[in-house]
Amino acid sequence: MHSIAASINNDFDKHILGERTKGHDPSNSSPNHHSTTQPPHGPLNVSQGVSVLKVTPHGNGYVFDDRYFQSYQEVQCYRYLRFLGIPPGKMHREYRVGHNRFDFFPLKRVFWEHHPINMKLGKDIYRYGKKRRAILDGNGYAHVPLVVSDLMFEDVPDICQKMSESDIDFRSGRVPKGTGILYVHGFERDYERHCFNPLHETLAF
Repeated sequence: MHSIAASINNDFDKHILGERTKGHDPSNSSPNHHSTTQPPHGPLNVSQGVSVLKVTPHGNGYVFDDRYFQSYQEVQCYRYLRFLGIPPGKMHREYRVGHNRFDFFPLKRVFWEHHPINMKLGKDIYRYGKKRRAILDGNGYAHVPLVVSDLMFEDVPDICQKMSESDIDFRSGRVPKGTGILYVHGFERDYERHCFNPLHETLAF
């Protein structure tokens, strides 16, 4: 598992550093032209061979790449989609469906809701996913898959690894067949909760 993340991280840094050392000028590139493997030309600082996010706190959220985000996790998701080569204009952030909004609808192929706050508050991600699925089905999107994640992503390589493990490709719209909702979830937490709750109840008596 660690080798996958390390490989992605090395590839990410190699592309970023390669562009800087070759004198690449992002202003000469069209913002809507990206290869599938080329990482973004966002505001990255490079220090001692390590690419560093340049994120500015603003009010209750953050500013990155001249865009406002409600959370740092949303910045990470945006960064990940940029790394995949999806232009900002085709990520369709806060996409409106009826009276509701969905976090991302990249290339209009797969909806993506990322809500780690649900995990922190102890909310049921499965119930949340079903509600969001019902909204999509009721507004003409029954044929479009929905990805719901609640993990606290560490960085772009971590997201790449988790999506790869779940066989999700936002560029092609590929998700496991027959899946209306796909959860990217820390299942080990469910195991711990089911194991330790009965133990706690036993000790309470």
